[in-house]
Amino acid sequence: MLPVIYSDEFLDHKTGSFHPEKPERLLAIATALKQAAFAQHIEWRLPTPPQKRHMMSVLEQAHTQRYIKKVQEIALAGGGYLDGDTPVSVRSYDVALLAVSAWLDGVDAVLTTDKPAFVLARPPGHHAESNMGMGFCLFSNARSRLSMLYNYRRLTVSPSLTGTYITVMVRRQS
Repeated sequence: MLPVIYSDEFLDHKTGSFHPEKPERLLAIATALKQAAFAQHIEWRLPTPPQKRHMMSVLEQAHTQRYIKKVQEIALAGGGYLDGDTPVSVRSYDVALLAVSAWLDGVDAVLTTDKPAFVLARPPGHHAESNMGMGFCLFSNARSRLSMLYNYRRLTVSPSLTGTYITVMVRRQS
């Protein structure tokens, strides 16, 4: 079985009607997976709720406290932009935390089973820097967990960016 980590809550990150990173993109992928010939080999999983994790310590592996607070404040103020193409809506902060949690679940699944896992989440998280969001990304969804594990020499990380998809090959070190 291929674990696919997904939640309809990811659709609550609103980017505007004409923004290319929008909920419909995720819905199209989920629909295609559910209709695929291999659909019976997919195990749909909900991400761990962020409240069950120490999210601030996880986020601080990749981002400054000041930046994390900025994203939260923009969302609490009703939304706005981190830069010209990175919107934050009312629910974006909470949804971004859920996306980070989903990535943590995906990495943990790979490390536990030595088999692939697919995280179907938004907002995306491969462009965010430590002190700023960009390229539609609020937080670096994978960097926190991966950098922590890399520092402990538990794995080798090889990121590969192709179009709008990021693949992270995770291998245990012997």
